[in-house]
Amino acid sequence: MTQPFQWQGRTDGETQEHLRIHQVINKHTPAKFALIGFASDEGVRRNKGRQGAKAGPDAIRHQLAGLPIHQPIAIKDVGTIRCDDGNLEAAQRRLSDQLIALLADNQKPIVLGGGHEVAFASFQGLFDYVEQHQAGKTIGIINFDAHFDLREAPVATSGTPFLQSAMLCQQHQRSFKYLCLGIADHGNTKVLFDTADTLGCQYIRDKELAYSKLPQAIEKIKKFIDEVDYLYVTVDLDVFSAAIAPGVSAPAPKGISTEIFDELFAIIKSSQKIAVFDIAECNPEFDIDNHTAKLAAYLIYQYLF
Repeated sequence: MTQPFQWQGRTDGETQEHLRIHQVINKHTPAKFALIGFASDEGVRRNKGRQGAKAGPDAIRHQLAGLPIHQPIAIKDVGTIRCDDGNLEAAQRRLSDQLIALLADNQKPIVLGGGHEVAFASFQGLFDYVEQHQAGKTIGIINFDAHFDLREAPVATSGTPFLQSAMLCQQHQRSFKYLCLGIADHGNTKVLFDTADTLGCQYIRDKELAYSKLPQAIEKIKKFIDEVDYLYVTVDLDVFSAAIAPGVSAPAPKGISTEIFDELFAIIKSSQKIAVFDIAECNPEFDIDNHTAKLAAYLIYQYLF
């Protein structure tokens, strides 16, 4: 774990109506929500993507710090797990272990990425927690992403996390339940669609996430949620258009809108089944005026409040 991030920002007053996140974070024990960074772009490097997501966690924290508090909240920052030595697998295990401890303490982890290799660590942490404490309960993955991330590769990358998750489920004779929202035809080869179909994955393409087709998407999402006990929700910021999320490893020419995301996420959140939530691929190296980091902070804010 790294040295603590210095939470600071504008202060308009100390009474409840003036408060911002930097004024309340780390002030309550126990906390309901726990932020944890995963500073890695080793998976992106292995996947031959644009590196720089390692700086994502603190970029997101900077944007979260000044957001206003409209109701009391207990939130803490437990630091950042870094992958500086190229040993992605060890870093993923460290994050998984930290998530197990947070979940066992009845806290809701929010993981700040980092490349989407964070996804296997997040899922593994929730999976192991359930195996240890809630055996028999089912987990559903909801991934907002232009890509399936079901690639087969000799080593873990940012493109393999959900195939790794499927294999973990198979090793323990558990069902692999995966719903991907925002899939782009131009962003996935046919073999990835074939892999998704073989594994029984569900997905909704980006072109199907329009207001005219929203009722069908909502029905599919609700049905998926009803069939699981816990949700792991992950947002790869490249699910949004590069016009609003330029600072990602693989910018999208199309993507979904924030308005559509808000509609869908509100339904997912209302289920009260989200156990782990993460944001991936925030890459400050290629961001423009912090647009992508601000978007990431906004998404977390939607979850917190």
